[in-house]
Amino acid sequence: MKVLALGLIALSVAYGQDEADDLRLKRQTYSLPRGSELLLEPLRTTFQCRHDGYFADIDNNCRVYHICTRSIETRQLQRFSFLCGNLTMFNQLTLTCTRPEDSVPCRNAPAFFYVNDNIGIQDQPFLYDDDVSNADQFIQTNKINTPGNVHVPTKRREGARSL
Repeated sequence: MKVLALGLIALSVAYGQDEADDLRLKRQTYSLPRGSELLLEPLRTTFQCRHDGYFADIDNNCRVYHICTRSIETRQLQRFSFLCGNLTMFNQLTLTCTRPEDSVPCRNAPAFFYVNDNIGIQDQPFLYDDDVSNADQFIQTNKINTPGNVHVPTKRREGARSL
């Protein structure tokens, strides 16, 4: 009877530990460089990995992105978080940080999460013309709606050289 009781206690402790570990992983703070909070105020730590790949963090206006990959030992998804450089955002189409006017708008990033399925596939292009055309409609709209993205022609001085 004591053995059965001890076994049940050990099992419940182990189960409780698994739940605690899962909760800890879900709430795990992002490992971003010191000072990141100055660029991301307030930083939202709501992102959860659901699949392998590179993902824009919508709740942080795509200034943060995450690489989600399975642990070799546990086969559980791990999250590695990164901050895009100043004045850039994560472009879910190219899986790189680019200027906002050259990126798929952050709100449309989930429509391009499928691009992760192309990672590691050999003997075919990473992006197809359809992918780029689909993204281009959002990017062109984004360029029109981006404040400060207005080209103002400057008057050239007579005799000025072109670069």
